[in-house]
Amino acid sequence: SLKMSEIRVENIIGETGVDAVNFTKGVNVTGIVTATSFAGSGAALTGIIGGKIGQVLTQIYEPGGSNITTSSTSYVTTSMTLTITPSNTNSKILILGIANGHRISNQNANAIINIQRAVSGGSTDNLSGSTLGLAHTYTTTATTSTIFFVDGTTGTAQRTYTVVHRSDSGSYTSTIFRSNTSNMFMLAEILP
Repeated sequence: SLKMSEIRVENIIGETGVDAVNFTKGVNVTGIVTATSFAGSGAALTGIIGGKIGQVLTQIYEPGGSNITTSSTSYVTTSMTLTITPSNTNSKILILGIANGHRISNQNANAIINIQRAVSGGSTDNLSGSTLGLAHTYTTTATTSTIFFVDGTTGTAQRTYTVVHRSDSGSYTSTIFRSNTSNMFMLAEILP
């Protein structure tokens, strides 16, 4: 029996010249394996970048016959709020929202939207530390503002995300939701 520790070849081709080569005892590879396709379950593969969605929570908020407004220069909570408990410590939370009717009463000021995150047993803070939050408008006519953020906070503690809003001038009124509109809020756990 001849034993070799190294074989150097350009190609390994099956007996007929077109067949695949079978490694009946398996193959141990150190380094990178490049393939144009993969067949099989892949259940035991490691080092694969995930990105699958673990869970999705949604809320449709309808303020009824009243606009939701504030003249406060500090953030004021709204009734648009969702709570999620990540299933994996390294998950990210994708946050999406739509605020219909967002406007300010004078174009010399801004109507500002942010997301407040409260971690169970931990801190409560705003996701954006920017003066103009995650979304803002200085228009006096109703507009639709998109809220988007990916929260990379690690851990599996329950988190509550609440849409908050404010005016950057106490002399003017910020409207976040116009009366008789439907507004959407969504949390999605992105698994690692």
